[in-house]
Amino acid sequence: MARFVELEEAAALVPDGCSLGIGRLPPMALVRALLRRGARDLDLVSAPTGGLAEDLLIAAGAVRSLHTSGVDLAEFGLAPNFGRAVEEGSVRVIDSTCPVLLMALQAGASGVSFTPVPGVFGSDLLRERTDWKVIEDPFGDGAEVVLVPAVAPEYSIVHGLRADDEGNLVTTIEFDDRLLVQASRQVVATTEERSADATRSLAADEQLIPAAYLEAIAVAPGGSLPIGCHGRSRDDAAAIREYLDAARDPGRMRVYLDRLLA
Repeated sequence: MARFVELEEAAALVPDGCSLGIGRLPPMALVRALLRRGARDLDLVSAPTGGLAEDLLIAAGAVRSLHTSGVDLAEFGLAPNFGRAVEEGSVRVIDSTCPVLLMALQAGASGVSFTPVPGVFGSDLLRERTDWKVIEDPFGDGAEVVLVPAVAPEYSIVHGLRADDEGNLVTTIEFDDRLLVQASRQVVATTEERSADATRSLAADEQLIPAAYLEAIAVAPGGSLPIGCHGRSRDDAAAIREYLDAARDPGRMRVYLDRLLA
């Protein structure tokens, strides 16, 4: 059974220097709490693409590396701090593709150390990813096949719609974080609300993450904002544009962070 904790306690459960998966519905309140406690040297894992959470963590200097198939802010454009970090080399980027990263997470969830993947021959990734191996297919016609290592984050953070008193978490199928949760050793979650009957019935676009997968849950209404939460809130476009405006200049970004985390 997952235990319920306050937001700052949830952030304290995630240690510096760990590999950290970020849910697709980003737990922005928990990300801000991580920054308030001064998180450092995080090795982030996107599942499989990143967004505002990753960009904000990079802006604050909390990220050592990022394993991802891409980072952007959807219709709001590119992720400026991610782009700057790539250009400056201040963050190590472990490049992948969406299918490969998802299959690597599936391997992590299955408890195996690697998985074969299709569709990467002819890509520069085979040259850049020296940890990927090409072997002769032992079961087929001898054609070459690519093997990639499993991805199993030490910790992951996710945001849900609601949780019951036993710590079972309801999330949305639109942002399917179950694979990331299953691949991770420990998971810390936030939720819009807690109620005894939260999991009594699920809508067609909802799914359940059992409490057995979760270490702790913090109740954080609006915890994904300024990214909208499925069925509850829309993107706060003004807040995202304010962020993008500040991110154009590192000095203005520092002022923005000081105000955001005060």
